[in-house]
Amino acid sequence: MFFRRAFLAAALALGASALADEANVLTPPEQAAGWKLLFDGKTAAGFRGLKNPDFLKAGWKIEEGALTLPKEIKQMGKITGGDLATAEAYTDFEFRFEWRTGVSCNSGVLYLAHAGYMQKATGHEYQLIDDMHHPDGLKGGPIKRTGALYGILAPGENKEYHMPPQWNESRVVVEGTRVEHWLNGAKVLEYTLGSPELQRAVLASRARVPPGFGTKLKGPLVLLDEGDEVAFRNLKIRVITAPPAPGVK
Repeated sequence: MFFRRAFLAAALALGASALADEANVLTPPEQAAGWKLLFDGKTAAGFRGLKNPDFLKAGWKIEEGALTLPKEIKQMGKITGGDLATAEAYTDFEFRFEWRTGVSCNSGVLYLAHAGYMQKATGHEYQLIDDMHHPDGLKGGPIKRTGALYGILAPGENKEYHMPPQWNESRVVVEGTRVEHWLNGAKVLEYTLGSPELQRAVLASRARVPPGFGTKLKGPLVLLDEGDEVAFRNLKIRVITAPPAPGVK
């Protein structure tokens, strides 16, 4: 029995190592299409800490090819590493990433964001959460569950969610005024920036949003430290050339 357990442990370790080696790389077609890596699995040079410049010592770690935010029991619910913003800002883009949370944990990714040093980042949030256990999603309903525009718009019923400790693959597309949220290969939400429908959803949800919310702006992507465990890998972005505005040649 001992040798069997040891063999299984070794096999799992080798499997994790193999997956880590396969992550955070661009295929030739991706390179040809203009995709870029935001995280290479070894350094976090593509990010800056909004609260802690030395965020890899404050709480974030690089483990098995993933950018992780582990939390000890005494740290649960507390900000440690702080939010991370990309070094570059984006307007029209397609952002793909893989993520997983701990059990009953919550995080998110901001886009079209304001992210000043030592300031609370604000923007549109793609919600990442343990749908089955975290009280925010259980009590708040679909608008506070994975794939939502947090607190405002719910994802569709077609979403396929993988529970912790499994990985999920998400995508955010911003092109012109159209925004899309994808989860595990399916588009689960689409909305239009500046539209009456979005404004009505904000009012109906009574969400607290920053001035100018729902308008187009150039901003970084922000990985949130919400006091819970989360991990990211395969962070890839492709800049999109936006179509001209109506009437503009």
